[in-house]
Amino acid sequence: MFGFVETVRQARPDLVVPEAFSSALIARIGSAQAAWRDVFIDPERFVRHIASRLEPPVATLDQLHVEDLYLACGCIDGIPPALAAFDRAHGAGIELVISAAGIDLAAHPDMPARVRERLIIKNGDAPAKIANYAGKGSLGSWVRIFAMREAQRLLAQDSQQ
Repeated sequence: MFGFVETVRQARPDLVVPEAFSSALIARIGSAQAAWRDVFIDPERFVRHIASRLEPPVATLDQLHVEDLYLACGCIDGIPPALAAFDRAHGAGIELVISAAGIDLAAHPDMPARVRERLIIKNGDAPAKIANYAGKGSLGSWVRIFAMREAQRLLAQDSQQ
């Protein structure tokens, strides 16, 4: 864990990373691991993921939802327990948002699965859309916004065919 500050500095040379950042980072990683006990992400990999979301000039974790970033990172990497945890945490919310958007799930029963797939399954060389989650708001809110927009996009696409 000693090298976390150096990992951030290598990943983001544009940031000023104070030594005190290390203890905050270790604490937040521990909190994220505790929140998602079934999900294991190599800590160095997760630190690089966090680093990519930090705002210059000085690295600070205060505005990041690190626990949510942990789950998102696991989904990006296709870790099965992360994908299962995502479904448990957000699957029902996706369906509710689609219904609230006025989309008839009886007429489009595959819509939640299609939205989920675009969200957490990579498409060829393109990463899953969850890779765009920056951690600045809750993952739940971000997922609901994505689900509504994506469902409307898919519905428009279906109507053109």
